[in-house]
Amino acid sequence: MTAQARLAALAARVEADPAALAATRADGDALATSLPDSDAALRWRIAVLRAAIAAPSDGDEVRELYGELVDRYRDQPARLAQLRPLGDEIRRLEAEGTLARAMVARSKRGPPRT
Repeated sequence: MTAQARLAALAARVEADPAALAATRADGDALATSLPDSDAALRWRIAVLRAAIAAPSDGDEVRELYGELVDRYRDQPARLAQLRPLGDEIRRLEAEGTLARAMVARSKRGPPRT
């Protein structure tokens, strides 16, 4: 099985059962790091975020993960478009009180867009 196939299988496992993240996180993160721009890596990172939304470990986790994704894919409009619905979902859950509102301080992001 290729690394992409293994990562896709781990993502599918977490998508089906977010609690499986604890058992798969180290392997999935390592594979995603080795396949940084792959569709499988994006799918894995989204599965991790969705698992965090389902059971956040602390008030900052969901926003931090989402911010990391936006930073990672900042120059890839098609991938950012895939992330926007997650941002909308996070804001909705925060407004409902299901997720804690958190402000995440991030490092310098680069030149402003025009």
